[in-house]
Amino acid sequence: MIELNLDLSYLSRYYELSTQRINQYSAEDPDKMVTIETMCGNIVLDRRELETLMKHPSKVAKILQLERPKNRYLILKNLNDRDLARVLPYLTSEQLAWGLQYFTSEKLEMLLNKLPTEQLATLVFQHLGMFDILNLMEEDKMNKFLKSEKLQKKDVMKYFEQLDDEQFRQIMIKQFGASMEDKGKGEYLAMIDKMNPDAFKQFLLGFERKDKMNLIAGLVEINPDYILEFENEDLARPFMLQDKEKIMETLPILDPEFLMPMVEELPPELIQVVATQIDPEIFAELIVEEFPDLIMEMLTM
Repeated sequence: MIELNLDLSYLSRYYELSTQRINQYSAEDPDKMVTIETMCGNIVLDRRELETLMKHPSKVAKILQLERPKNRYLILKNLNDRDLARVLPYLTSEQLAWGLQYFTSEKLEMLLNKLPTEQLATLVFQHLGMFDILNLMEEDKMNKFLKSEKLQKKDVMKYFEQLDDEQFRQIMIKQFGASMEDKGKGEYLAMIDKMNPDAFKQFLLGFERKDKMNLIAGLVEINPDYILEFENEDLARPFMLQDKEKIMETLPILDPEFLMPMVEELPPELIQVVATQIDPEIFAELIVEEFPDLIMEMLTM
């Protein structure tokens, strides 16, 4: 039997459990009656009336004292894995994210890497910038981005157009020698614009690491969709170097649909703990709609 803290006074008032009523029950067919065991003794009630009562969420919440986390937890412990998963959609992002504290940092990083890239990027950019990502990125990964067919030349030209004149000049001198020293920005832009696709790519790939980082960061600022060209592992790496507390504080910005699959990878006993956070009134409605037989069985077993 589940040791719920039942509100017996409310139950008694609802049923008007006077001596006369109890005597009336004793004359009934035993099969129509139900006995609820409590720490204070047994209560005999009419089964049909009790089943009717259990269809009203507000009364269920009152009798089962669902405002008590322990009572919610004891009920959740009786759900199988499939039914327990049906409770999770009723939790908020904050409640779901709270449950992720039970994962190790290594496991949490694996789960974050499974997120859609745009969701992971939203998470990372709460605290970090593109330079934080590029600082830890291998150069071949940056080169892969610059060789992507999705990279638009017009965006690269826009980046060069907003470059400081001296910064632009130094890039061109490094690439093409001292002959670039006396030329101006307009000449540089015209020269780059005339490059064929292969020459253009080789020009970008020839940037020194710092200039390449500036270029990529600038392109992502011009077109944020370019962040989708990077692998999740590279985006998550600097984020996971933060303190776990800071990581946990950020996770609630994710929508529940992305947090639920993570929580479902916890052991059942921990999913029960996470699910205990459910709002008592919502839980009462869920019990009435989805698990009425379970509650009757728990009360009378």
